Amino acid sequence: MHTEHIHNLHPGWVLGGWLVAVAVAGAAFMVFLGLGLLRPEWALTNVLVLAAVALGFFAGGFFVGLRWSDAPILHGAAITFLSVFVWFLGNLVRPGVAGAQPGMENPAFVLGLVLLQLVASVAGGWTGRRMVLRGETPRLEG
Repeated sequence: MHTEHIHNLHPGWVLGGWLVAVAVAGAAFMVFLGLGLLRPEWALTNVLVLAAVALGFFAGGFFVGLRWSDAPILHGAAITFLSVFVWFLGNLVRPGVAGAQPGMENPAFVLGLVLLQLVASVAGGWTGRRMVLRGETPRLEG
């Protein structure tokens, strides 16, 4: 049965998935920062930022795919759209602050970041859904 219908899109799970994505991406970023791997003069910095975003949005999509397995692609796209919407609102409230990070002045980098969020959150949602359908979900024994 194909579940990619707009009525299967749940705003609460989109918000929850986005919060998980931001939290995991922020935690990965803080780990890289704490290890001293993020320095403006290093070329590795942008790669690690992209890795943190990919990890975070995969985790957000995976969370939604495990918990609400209907429409994983729509949920992944909605998580990414919410991220762009929050960035847009941040630019409305404080113009220039949301684009002040290194690399954000390059439109190709910003587009790549958004596409990376989309691919990672959809892949995470799809992976979570596949685990649910196969009965491979983690169980808490207590």
